[in-house]
Amino acid sequence: MKPGILNSVLVTQVRNTAAWLWESPEAAALVPIFDDAVDEPLETPLALLRAFRLRLTAHYATVATFVPTDVDAHIRHHMWMAIDDPEALVAARALVDEVAARDPRLVSERVTDGVSGHDGEWLAVRAGALGRALALGADDEARGLCEQIDVELEREDRLFQAALDRNAPARAVLALATTLAHNLGDLSRVVEAWPRAVEAPAIRVRYSRLGHADAFGTYARRSFLLAGALNKESMAHENHRFLALRKPRALRRSRDLLLPVGPWFDAWGEALLGSAHLDDADRAEVVAALIELHLASPRQQGCLRALAGIHRTTRGGLGFYAEALPARVRKEIVRGQIREALDLPEQHFEARIEKRLRAALAR
Repeated sequence: MKPGILNSVLVTQVRNTAAWLWESPEAAALVPIFDDAVDEPLETPLALLRAFRLRLTAHYATVATFVPTDVDAHIRHHMWMAIDDPEALVAARALVDEVAARDPRLVSERVTDGVSGHDGEWLAVRAGALGRALALGADDEARGLCEQIDVELEREDRLFQAALDRNAPARAVLALATTLAHNLGDLSRVVEAWPRAVEAPAIRVRYSRLGHADAFGTYARRSFLLAGALNKESMAHENHRFLALRKPRALRRSRDLLLPVGPWFDAWGEALLGSAHLDDADRAEVVAALIELHLASPRQQGCLRALAGIHRTTRGGLGFYAEALPARVRKEIVRGQIREALDLPEQHFEARIEKRLRAALAR
């Protein structure tokens, strides 16, 4: 198969967005996977497995950073299609188990009650493996993969329901809702994209359209439907890729600068002032990017809350950075929604979200 991306290029991309891994003691077991990577044809099973391990590890390391590596299609589809025998499938599945066992908190600020978007990534990868196992007639592997997917779905269902039952704050409930919706969507998309040769209609139905009203089967559950509805109503527009924040490269200097689940960015904005990894010019570039993000997505509240956090902790507020801002965005800091956000205390903002959630749950 074609490599899609050279191993050396992939490692360079990881260094571009998460160079701090090489300085982190917690990543000591992770870094050699990148350092030992070499470019090689993927013509033997061992070379294919080495490339697969590298791609899985790169995805784990960067998917919650500002510039994720683009290997989704490879680890969910192409590399599974290159596997022609059950033994290689078993070995590849073991690599998925290895990377899925890594703690996402090392590389992500988006973990809530033990659930993160990483869990959805591994659901999707295992769904790719399941499709290939079914196509190869590897029944034992298919059963094992179904069991792993089922265990994860049950876990996420249980944790979301527990948050609802204990009347958890909106921040926890909505963060879980958007994470579940993302994870269920990842799983469904891969299953729905299986080749037609995969004759397993019951399994397709079991894992398809989860979180939607037309879901049917084992996992057509109220909690998943509620998570999907809450995400669509309140969270989907708050957790896009934040493309504007790719421009301030200084944000890639530290694990501490990763974004949490939106729209709760007040504390993140406040932390920028105290970060030893940023200077005033860096912070001005972040302010400009946040304003650009707001202008491109006026409904998104997270960028406004980040600006409010920066404003509160900077002597002179956002006006301190005015001279360093491009003329196009400079005038925005004193008017409109930005001005309103700067005047709105964090507690009042969170109270608004809490009120909306309780109203949504009561419907």
